[in-house]
Amino acid sequence: MNTRISYLKNAVCNTTDDIDAYGDLSQKEYACVGGKEEIYRKSHFLSCFAEKIPVVIDENELICGSMRFWRSRAAYRNKGHIIVDYRMILHEGICGIKEKISKLDTVDAKAFDEAIDAFSVFIERYAKAAEDLYKLNGNNDMKTVAENCYSILKQAPDTFHRALQLVWFVHLFLHAEGMAAAVSFGRFDDYMYPLYKKDIENGTLTYEKAKELLMCFWLKTCEGDESQNLTVGGDIENELTLLCLEVTQELTVQQPSISVRINDNTSETLWQKMIDLVKCKIGMPSIFNDNIVIKSLKNLGISDKDAKNYAIVGCYEANPDGNAYGCTAYGGAIFLHQILLEFLDENKAYTDYDEFYSAFKKYFWDKYNTDILEQFRKNWTNIYNNDVSPFESICMGGCLNSGLAAEHGGCDYTMFGINILGIGTLTDSIYVIKKLVFEQKQYGYSEFINQVKNNFPDRALAERCRNMQGKYGTDNTETNELAKDLSLFISGLVENGEIAAGVIPYAGLFIFLADVHSHNYPATPDGRLDGERLSYGIAASDLCVGKTVTSMLNSAANIANDRFADGNPNMFSISEKDISGEKGDEILKALIKGYFQKGGFHLQINVTDAEILKKAQEKPDEYRDLIVRISGYSEYFTRLHEDVQTALIERS
Repeated sequence: MNTRISYLKNAVCNTTDDIDAYGDLSQKEYACVGGKEEIYRKSHFLSCFAEKIPVVIDENELICGSMRFWRSRAAYRNKGHIIVDYRMILHEGICGIKEKISKLDTVDAKAFDEAIDAFSVFIERYAKAAEDLYKLNGNNDMKTVAENCYSILKQAPDTFHRALQLVWFVHLFLHAEGMAAAVSFGRFDDYMYPLYKKDIENGTLTYEKAKELLMCFWLKTCEGDESQNLTVGGDIENELTLLCLEVTQELTVQQPSISVRINDNTSETLWQKMIDLVKCKIGMPSIFNDNIVIKSLKNLGISDKDAKNYAIVGCYEANPDGNAYGCTAYGGAIFLHQILLEFLDENKAYTDYDEFYSAFKKYFWDKYNTDILEQFRKNWTNIYNNDVSPFESICMGGCLNSGLAAEHGGCDYTMFGINILGIGTLTDSIYVIKKLVFEQKQYGYSEFINQVKNNFPDRALAERCRNMQGKYGTDNTETNELAKDLSLFISGLVENGEIAAGVIPYAGLFIFLADVHSHNYPATPDGRLDGERLSYGIAASDLCVGKTVTSMLNSAANIANDRFADGNPNMFSISEKDISGEKGDEILKALIKGYFQKGGFHLQINVTDAEILKKAQEKPDEYRDLIVRISGYSEYFTRLHEDVQTALIERS
């Protein structure tokens, strides 16, 4: 690692000039335009931000633009969780986008125009700051940065370096507009490769210089957002694909969050680079099965072309790259244990399992199509009215064609993510009731339900439920089939529940960190006590006895994985000693390939040691550089809430 990169890595979060300034601006400028439509409040604020936010620049940078303000307080937020059309942005450039806006005659067009003008002002201020630094000390890097900024104001980027700078400015401005998380980069090795290839071939760029530029870009992402996903691989595989993985491995930083698409044509070289990164122990990459992810999008009515061109938003959410308003989170949430407990609270007695199971599904169907769906519709109305974002919209080719904001249906696809937690806990709970109450008849139905409601006063019963053999995750045919049936039923509810005209509801089997922050969750029939964690994603519950890595993967493959495009994560931990030696790489590859061949959607492998994590929790100052995977993003272990740290330790 060269001197510049070492310096920037150490300095990445030291400057705070713009943090308080952003908070003050958002409180003052956004609030002062109350009464206007939201899209104009946002465009007005962007103008103020562009003109007044302090320009923070380090003369060692090759990519300029500070996102440290993301850690500030803000007067408003939008939902984030999007990928904009970087391919279109690099092709059109700022001038091309301005020209497209000038031809629009729609209610949102004036806000579009103000937003692109604000963006230009912002870039020009950075160009001037870099130019001034060059004049002050003769730093040729600052001369290059200034020239790059001035150039992208006038024309589409014509070099790899300038393309990186424009992508970064867009990414930064999206955060200024919304102060949201999970603003993601899409298929980076696709849209960035043409200029990389051109510069390499004409001799203006070397492999080592490209690596340095990417490292500078990677370090910029470490200034802010916790889940900036960057997708590589799939039907696109080139030298830049491999370089992105190499840079991530060498830097060992928590952002960007790397996702790799895998299919039958993935090269052995990419497989090896990916496995090397897994063994690097920073919780990256997330690995996605093209065959199933593409099918899951096509099942929603996404065209074959757009489904194949998917990228990952935030943690695990598949989205057509650049032509869809994602809203992959915050659309709606369903806690499956709550649905079950409400059903059990009806004080009805059942003597037959089939009757019980059918009644539960009917209760769930009725509740979804009345209470839950109505709340989701209210959520969408709120997004439509209050989250509309002009800059985000002008970064979408569909919006520039339609003249409508993304939240107003301007994109080719309007998505509405519905996050669902606890499929493992639900499956195990129904299984335990089936075994103890209906088959073994060890307890009467009402007697057992009262034990659950009262947090298992009979602790011997709780232990019996906790230690029940054959739970989901042990590759037991009975629970595998139950999980499959429940997942098909749940996905059908979501897919068939209309949110609004033109809005595509799509389901994901996770709610970010909601499994860990479980203090208020009451006991469930699987033996879980009040406040204990729920199962996460499609992984087995913490209470699953007898599970192994292969049994968990085999069970998870029975989920209707092609019906949850909004993400159905499967994460497991493996110790370093289990993958060391000559066969270690083969073991990892076999686990991934085997699971994907059975129909898995996603896999995240954490190479961790519980003892190291315990020591880091006890002596954080000695483990400042320890990075772990939290749900769908990586983070320094010592920065995490104690509940999250404890969950990671116990799962390891």
